[in-house]
Amino acid sequence: MKTALIACKTLEKEIEKVLSEENPSIDYIFYVASGLHNATPRLQEAIRNEMAKLEGLQVERLLLCFGLCGNVVEGLATGDYETVMPKTDDCITMLLGSAERRAALDETRRGYFLTEGWLQGEANLHREYEKTVKTYGREMADEIYRQIFDGYDYLSLIDTGRQDFSSFYKEGEKIAEDFKLQPFALRGTLGWLRDYLLQRLDVLKDQDKIVIYPPHSSMSWKDFVRE
Repeated sequence: MKTALIACKTLEKEIEKVLSEENPSIDYIFYVASGLHNATPRLQEAIRNEMAKLEGLQVERLLLCFGLCGNVVEGLATGDYETVMPKTDDCITMLLGSAERRAALDETRRGYFLTEGWLQGEANLHREYEKTVKTYGREMADEIYRQIFDGYDYLSLIDTGRQDFSSFYKEGEKIAEDFKLQPFALRGTLGWLRDYLLQRLDVLKDQDKIVIYPPHSSMSWKDFVRE
């Protein structure tokens, strides 16, 4: 079975780690820029453009590695192949291992989650903060972001087992200082992503962690609602 992967660039480092450790049956890999999350129509257009590249490649399965960010699936349609997506609101939940764990963390250690891939994105929140400082001055910028982070105590830096986590954590400490948050190293997991890339679909389906669309299906955010 020929398989293609279209993924958010935010997950590129984690995907590369799994690919280096395993041997998933994936024939084509395409990435979509992470900064497009701020504009759902642009993100949808980018995904459609990548899906168009599959025409003529005789792909039988597409792994569409995104969360439900901005209800991006609404209005998308699959092609001549089965399409599999993680059943998750965003990639953070995937890297934490489950929706239940994320909910528990929100209750016990309320933090704004940060990954290395997110930090390297061209439109991440810290870069937007720096732009705000240049435009309005630090005092006004701090007031704006104090409201954004109201209710958060921590900047939760997710460790997915990559060797360069220590350098990412040091950079995260500086960002936490700007946002008046406490940096916190949070252990993540690649288990969900690994099972997904290895296409252990029966396991993931039993865990309610994927949505599977047959060829020529209309996609909807309603398919991602957990009961």
